[in-house]
Amino acid sequence: MPLSIRRAKARAAALLDALEIGETWDVHDAERAFNFEHHWVLLIARAPRGLRAYLLRMEREARDASPTFARLNCSMGLPRFR
Repeated sequence: MPLSIRRAKARAAALLDALEIGETWDVHDAERAFNFEHHWVLLIARAPRGLRAYLLRMEREARDASPTFARLNCSMGLPRFR
């Protein structure tokens, strides 16, 4: 059953916050990024069809602006693309 638009947007905001803050500070960047990816895929699958493109765009913007992904890419030796 799809989520309502309001619940999908609220869940997206919570996931974006958790990407940077996390529930605890002892979570590694890789684990935080993995959890974000896993839950974001589930969110997109349950989101209303009209909201999916918006959520995919939000994900790309979060990857570009996220310090967590930047640190992870740096630690893996991957370049940061803009």
